[in-house]
Amino acid sequence: MRLATSTLLRASALASVVLLAGGCATTVIVAQSRTEMESARTGPVVKGAAELAPQQFRRAEDLRDFSLEAEAHKDNTGADLYAERAVVAYQRAVVLARLARAITAGEAASASAARDEAEAQRVAAARVEFEKSAEATAAELAVARQVTTRVPIGPADAAREKARLAEARSLAAEGHLLCGAARLIGRGAPAGGAAVDTGRLEAAEHEGLALEASLARPIGPGKAAPLDAAMRVRAACLDVLTRARRGSAGSGAEDADALLTVLSSHGGWDPSRDERGVVVTLRGAFKGTALVADAERQLRELGSVSASHASFSVQVVVHDATTPGPADRAADTARAKAALDALTAGGASAGTASTETVGANLPTTDPTDPRTRARNARLEVVFVARSE
Repeated sequence: MRLATSTLLRASALASVVLLAGGCATTVIVAQSRTEMESARTGPVVKGAAELAPQQFRRAEDLRDFSLEAEAHKDNTGADLYAERAVVAYQRAVVLARLARAITAGEAASASAARDEAEAQRVAAARVEFEKSAEATAAELAVARQVTTRVPIGPADAAREKARLAEARSLAAEGHLLCGAARLIGRGAPAGGAAVDTGRLEAAEHEGLALEASLARPIGPGKAAPLDAAMRVRAACLDVLTRARRGSAGSGAEDADALLTVLSSHGGWDPSRDERGVVVTLRGAFKGTALVADAERQLRELGSVSASHASFSVQVVVHDATTPGPADRAADTARAKAALDALTAGGASAGTASTETVGANLPTTDPTDPRTRARNARLEVVFVARSE
């Protein structure tokens, strides 16, 4: 009996210890969960979560309130569960806040990159315009110097004067073609387009006609070839052409480069560039005043190219191997017309095209050499660029 009583007392004491131990453990768990919850709520990374993830932060706050309420009602298990869920909710709010910051930063970076790209494009475009303007200004300055510079040239020996006379004729012919190109730009410009200075153009052409008349007369003994006058005429015509292009919105350097590429791809035209634009040269194009079949075919093809590059005017120029007489000049006029007819049949616009004849004044090889001078007889189709 005494043994049974002793055993019962020991079991009761052990149960009390176990219960006390269990109660302390629950208290410790709840206290630890609350500590983690309060730590998660007040940590520095949670700052801003209320603004950037307000719904999730509000959810975490509600769970915290439930935990505190459960603890107040001695519901340790409920308080523990709510506290742990609140910790997870606060952590989720932090993650959402970070994600919102990252999205905002990404959008700001994209916007900044777009602004930088737009600014880079604006600067690049401004640089291109500045370089074009600088090149045009340099060209105008060079032309102005040629126009205003007067270099008196005195007479020389007969052989030198003959060479000077040939050079003066070449310069006069170049001036004639440059003035013709300027007049073409005025004819082909749309309303409000290129503004050709008619006064300057007519003055330059008038001086050119006077020079051509002077060059047609023999130079007397002790007289100098009008080389300085020829230089001024050429410079004056180039000046008019340059000014006309400055005010034009038509074809420019990029367009001329593209056209040159198209013409070069043909394989047999071998185009080149000069101050007027892009030049295609045909030789052996005529039999008498009529076009040979191959030349007519090529001119029709060039007319098609002209139709697809309508921002360019077209200048047709007939050159002779030797100095033409009156009958030859009439024949050259007929040849130029035949070439223009073939071009327009291929699609070129007659309203933006012209014909010119310059005789033998612009040779490409020695006109006194009978072996090669036949190459000086040629037909040029010039695609005149309307802007720089």
